[in-house]
Amino acid sequence: MLRTGLRRIALVVPLLIGLVLAPAAPAQPAGPPSALPDALGAVDRLRRAGAFPEARTRLNALRKDHPAQVAVLWRLVYTLADLGQATELAEARSRYYSRALRVANAALAADSTSGHAHLAMAVAEGRAALDAGTRERIERSRAVKRHADRALALDSTLDGAYHVRGRWHREVDDIGFFKRALVRTVYGGLPESSIEQAVRDFKQAIALHEEVLHRLELGKTYLQMDRPDAARRALRAALEMPAEGPFDPAYKAEARKHLDALD
Repeated sequence: MLRTGLRRIALVVPLLIGLVLAPAAPAQPAGPPSALPDALGAVDRLRRAGAFPEARTRLNALRKDHPAQVAVLWRLVYTLADLGQATELAEARSRYYSRALRVANAALAADSTSGHAHLAMAVAEGRAALDAGTRERIERSRAVKRHADRALALDSTLDGAYHVRGRWHREVDDIGFFKRALVRTVYGGLPESSIEQAVRDFKQAIALHEEVLHRLELGKTYLQMDRPDAARRALRAALEMPAEGPFDPAYKAEARKHLDALD
């Protein structure tokens, strides 16, 4: 039972990448050639279209020319995670997530004041937790929360960071008091969680950027709270939205499954 609960903690961001497929383009720092913003915009379009291998190829080329450019690095983290989510091969997925974590560390080394870099690290830590042992999963879960909080402290407009934090609060809240007590005794515990905070975070993510995944996860949070009417509204809203990203059809199918179970 405890192992199941710990695995759920490690899965705080299993589908997160869909919500960063179309990041709002931040202002580029002074210094890089004017061609770089255009190149990054092209990468964003490729990712929205699901052309992840081509996006990775372009980002790797840009990284050679701009090795310390954080806007290149955090996009590469997301693209590697996209590739991991898209593959059905466990070994390949693990390799993508391991690379994403290394690039996330490079992004933070390049600019530790970048909210995008901290969000990328939260994503990478969550993905790395999928293949980790119990102790490492707990440590990475703490890191997910820490980097999501830091991302929002640096940039309160990051809907993805609110989403990550909302997922963290919901999943940790769901493991139950006794399992959390055992985690605290054996592994040093986790930060306090709140299902109500999860709702607030998902609502803020939606206010910043409408996404199918934001609505789906808000609906799942209401289900966990045994609020079926609120869950129906959120899930129906997810179904009514257009499928704009490559993972959106899967998210909408999950919303439909939950809605059918309610009805």
